[in-house]
Amino acid sequence: MKAENIKNELIEWLSTLEDKGLLTSLLLLKKATEQGDWSNDLSPEQLESLQRGLLDLKNKNLIPSETFWNSYGKKI
Repeated sequence: MKAENIKNELIEWLSTLEDKGLLTSLLLLKKATEQGDWSNDLSPEQLESLQRGLLDLKNKNLIPSETFWNSYGKKI
């Protein structure tokens, strides 16, 4: 299906929607896609932290979720 056909079908469908919850969800999706990639807004420190986490994952340097949360005093 061509992009133009998809757009027309969506426009037709949207024009008939009455469900406010669905319309709100679609609007939030639209706004989220317009904001761009959230990773572009990360600080260098945040990017470095993410890279360390990915390296830990790659090296299987992992701990169970329960151990993590218990170290912060949260019982799960």
